[in-house]
Amino acid sequence: MNRKLLIPAFILALLFSSSAFAIDKSQVKEKWHTPFDLYLTAQEAYDLKTSKPDEVLFIDVRNRPEIHYIGMAEQIDANIPFYFDSTEWKLKKDGVHGTFRKIRNTDFEAAVENALRSKGLTKESPIIIMCTSGSRAPRAARALHEAGFKQVFTQVEGFEGIKAKEGENKGKRVVAGWKHEGLPWSYDLPASKMYFNFDPKALEERPKEEK
Repeated sequence: MNRKLLIPAFILALLFSSSAFAIDKSQVKEKWHTPFDLYLTAQEAYDLKTSKPDEVLFIDVRNRPEIHYIGMAEQIDANIPFYFDSTEWKLKKDGVHGTFRKIRNTDFEAAVENALRSKGLTKESPIIIMCTSGSRAPRAARALHEAGFKQVFTQVEGFEGIKAKEGENKGKRVVAGWKHEGLPWSYDLPASKMYFNFDPKALEERPKEEK
């Protein structure tokens, strides 16, 4: 007589829980912590999305020039920039180097909710956020937390990875990250995943935030 293997319900729930994919908070830089405390490596983000393609929203919060010239993960559901570029230059503390100021996308939270609805999901559903190197995603996650979203993961190494601290590639983004882990990506950008709700004339009216 054949006997079926019975797995307790709580174990099944753990195996199929989104949080089962997350790395421990202690492995994440404190400045990248979020109110959700849900963090993923690039591989874990891939595993979670591909295991539950219709239950998880995966968004890239980089701006459009970034994804145009650097590429985008094939598993992304939508590109929804958290910041836009401006033409205003900001010097760093060394007084020599600098960067262009970023302009906060005030439509971000509403656009994420719309993306959820398009997949038949709600603000309770799992969301994965990817940026360039892991510093922008926590800010986007905090904004979603304030807006009432319930389960937001940040991909801690971003699409390009983090900067090497030593060696011939010191200062270059060659450590971990979606690209360097060999996960699927492309320069081809599907129109259905792009963000088009953008008015350049409105940039000066939007609040400015530091990168």
